[in-house]
Amino acid sequence: LLYKPVDRVTRSTLVLHDLLKHTPVSHPDHPLLQDALRISQNFLSSINEEITPRRQSMTVKKGEVSVPAF
Repeated sequence: LLYKPVDRVTRSTLVLHDLLKHTPVSHPDHPLLQDALRISQNFLSSINEEITPRRQSMTVKKGEVSVPAF
């Protein structure tokens, strides 16, 4: 359930990217679409930067055994 909001932002970012591809540069919404895309990409980048160190600390290398501390 916690990934659902991030997944929604990811899908919206992809839609914005496609919409921007098909919007002429002369269209008044083009700069607004660029800003929206930049904001959503920055948001996703910050989420990835925050999650990556946690994910790496929880990863067990092949052949190693993880023993819980008591």
